[in-house]
Amino acid sequence: MSRRVKGSNGRRKAVRKLQRIHEHIANQRADFVHKFSRQIVDGYQLIAVEKLNIGGMSKGMLAKQVHDAAWRSFLEKLTVKAAEAGRRVVEVNPAGTSQHCLCGQEVRKTLAVRVHRCPKCGLVAPRDVVSAQLILRLGRSLASANVA
Repeated sequence: MSRRVKGSNGRRKAVRKLQRIHEHIANQRADFVHKFSRQIVDGYQLIAVEKLNIGGMSKGMLAKQVHDAAWRSFLEKLTVKAAEAGRRVVEVNPAGTSQHCLCGQEVRKTLAVRVHRCPKCGLVAPRDVVSAQLILRLGRSLASANVA
């Protein structure tokens, strides 16, 4: 498009072609978000997610990746579908979820360290798996506290 003369028919065609490409990508993203959120809602009664500052993250150095993954759209659709299905979505404070072990021991690590190794209980597992288990545990405790 940048090589087309402004106001020409060729530029108008190029603009329309580019618009169709962007629309196609947006449709693919929306389709994936709908299908994946439905799959999660159908599979689980309680869904625990980190309460991330997506607005702040979308202004930082990961802005492109945050927007590309459509996190906000995914969380909105997940919440709506869960409410319609009678499921619960619980937002958990993300502080420390990647720096603690399931046994409660604090295990400091940088983002480059992808394997969790606990010196206290000896647990060795992928960092993200341990974080997900901690988030689920926190979500369960929050959900049971809200019910009581």
